[in-house]
Amino acid sequence: MWECVDVCRADYPDKRQQGEGIMRRAFLRGCLALAGAGLLLAQGAGVAAAQDKPVTIRIASAFDQATDMMKAAQRFGELVKQRSNGTIDVKMFAGGQMGGEKDNLEALKLGELEMAVFGTYPIVNLTPKYSFFDAPFVFRDRDHVYKTWNGKLGEEVRGIFRKDHGIHSLGMMGRGYRHLTSNTPINSVEDLKGVKIRMGQSKPFIDAFGGIGAVVVPIALPELFTSLKLGVVSASDGPFDQIYTFKLQEAQKYLAITGHLYATSLWLMNDRFYQRLSPAQRQAVDEAAKEALAYGDELSQGSEKDLLAKLEQAGMQVTRPDYGAFMAKAKPAIDKLFTELWSVTSAGEIAEVR
Repeated sequence: MWECVDVCRADYPDKRQQGEGIMRRAFLRGCLALAGAGLLLAQGAGVAAAQDKPVTIRIASAFDQATDMMKAAQRFGELVKQRSNGTIDVKMFAGGQMGGEKDNLEALKLGELEMAVFGTYPIVNLTPKYSFFDAPFVFRDRDHVYKTWNGKLGEEVRGIFRKDHGIHSLGMMGRGYRHLTSNTPINSVEDLKGVKIRMGQSKPFIDAFGGIGAVVVPIALPELFTSLKLGVVSASDGPFDQIYTFKLQEAQKYLAITGHLYATSLWLMNDRFYQRLSPAQRQAVDEAAKEALAYGDELSQGSEKDLLAKLEQAGMQVTRPDYGAFMAKAKPAIDKLFTELWSVTSAGEIAEVR
């Protein structure tokens, strides 16, 4: 009996220890599982942190820092840094520091530049069949331009930018209506006959103003002022911000209010750079661009009267020729462009955009 009890007593501690061992092993397995889960979470957080690593966006433009476009771009830099919690920094290279629009576009395509602020040169260069966006005498007014850009035709342009050229479109802002500057007064369309006028490297402008009778000379914007002073050309076209910031009032005496196109600015980014940003950073870029472009629109609409007054105060004499006569003179060239170049649409389709 006692021996049995002793045996039982001898056996009991072993069984108790075995139970405790099982419990300890279960507890350790639980701890290891929790530790593993924590490690995975930490690794995930590390990946997220790596995705939000600091990056720098270099913004280049042929346009002066004093333009509404570049003021809006400066606002974008402030906003995107704030929205990205400081992980995105912006450096500005305005006024042709990185070359003209052609140089900036090539650098953007190659990934040598993250972002650039243009006029409409990229549309003319990369999507010539849609270059009516950069053509005089096509759109009724500012709203007509915007509604067309935000519709089917604009979406087609943005798709070609992305798929064929690796360029992401951040958006468009207005710059104001384009007018003419000259050494001699332009009181009618006939006054342009034989006049050497600077245009951008845009076939629609070259053809339209050539059809009117002017001698069109394509010149890069950074070379415009010097070309006027040297007499290479004796007239130019552009919105008030371009005329004023490039100091054309110091090289030209006359300003003809023609409003032949509502000028816009495209903000473009290298698509590989954009896609490599973290989701949070892309959201910061998108939101900052949207807000900054809206700010730029407000600036440009508010500054047209102010800039015209400044140009007049600087001594420019203003004429107001009949716009209808310009349209009638240019119509054959514009019709030919719709037939031969702008086959993706028609004058009727664009006119129906409301």
